[in-house]
Amino acid sequence: MGYLIAGLVLVAALTALNAALTAAVLRRRRARVGGAPAGHDHGPSGGGPYLGIAPGDRMPAFAAATGAGATVTRDDLAGRPALLAFLSLDCPGCDDSVPEFAEHARRVRDAGGAVLATVVGVDAEGSDLAARLAGIADHVVPEPLDAPVGTAFGVRFYPGFARYGPDGVATAASVGLQGLGEAAPQPSAP
Repeated sequence: MGYLIAGLVLVAALTALNAALTAAVLRRRRARVGGAPAGHDHGPSGGGPYLGIAPGDRMPAFAAATGAGATVTRDDLAGRPALLAFLSLDCPGCDDSVPEFAEHARRVRDAGGAVLATVVGVDAEGSDLAARLAGIADHVVPEPLDAPVGTAFGVRFYPGFARYGPDGVATAASVGLQGLGEAAPQPSAP
């Protein structure tokens, strides 16, 4: 009888641990995919989830190593329009956004701008997502899970996108591409 009770207590403890871990994983996944938890900060407009970058914000100082081994900084993007993508390997919406992101990137590049994409994940550098972005973005930055570039920009959700003017001020930012609009960026001054 004692073994039966001990077995039941062990099963109950394992079930409770499993439930707690499942809840933690679901919370983290919901944040990465872009679904805002109840009571989340919806930003100045009160719309969808707030990326952490708002129009009018200045581009923060940052330095990052690209997958090709070069270093990219804020100064490399200065003086021309810039489109930034913040993507994660854990985010199905990130992979799905690549074709539409490619079209936005083409318009930015046609206007003389630069395109930077970050990919967050354990093996971000060797990922298929980073390889797909290499033909789209001027700079592809693989990031570890602590996402230093995304953190510098204040990014809270994936997929996140931001457009900056030649003056380094954000003109649009959103979780998902819908908030970037269709307007082509203004060409940079010669």
